[in-house]
Amino acid sequence: MSDYQKTIAVNKPASEVYAAITEHISDWWSNDLAGAAVSAGDSFTISFGNTRKTFDIIEAVTNKRVIWECVKAYIDLPSLENKAEWVGTKLIWTLDATDQRTTLTFLHKDLNQSLECYKVCAAGWDEFLASLQVYLATGKGMPFMKSAGNQDWEEKKLSTGLIR
Repeated sequence: MSDYQKTIAVNKPASEVYAAITEHISDWWSNDLAGAAVSAGDSFTISFGNTRKTFDIIEAVTNKRVIWECVKAYIDLPSLENKAEWVGTKLIWTLDATDQRTTLTFLHKDLNQSLECYKVCAAGWDEFLASLQVYLATGKGMPFMKSAGNQDWEEKKLSTGLIR
């Protein structure tokens, strides 16, 4: 089974792409973030309404590669039996740069169709990696925004029919 993977290319140097995935996560993924993701050994928790995930940074090679491991997760979807499915999965960010152009390959190791949440999570990654690409191009992404009464992101996607 194939794990979720996506590649994006941007007209930015590797240093800016690296900063986006280590220092500016709240600008493109969710503004409900606590902790740090700059160096190996760091840890952060990110939330999307009642859905929340905690990652340990297990590798951080400046402008080349970052690996996050999910160590705690609660995916708030009523239909999901295992709400901690992400625990043990790894998010691997690999940068390949030439001059002012960087190709970023994202692999969510072990996120595949064997997981109940795959369709919702893959659609979520499509959305947030697009947000990352927009952030890198314009300086403004489209992250999940924590606010009173905000529906959980996954629930909102289900209710709009974008995910079946």
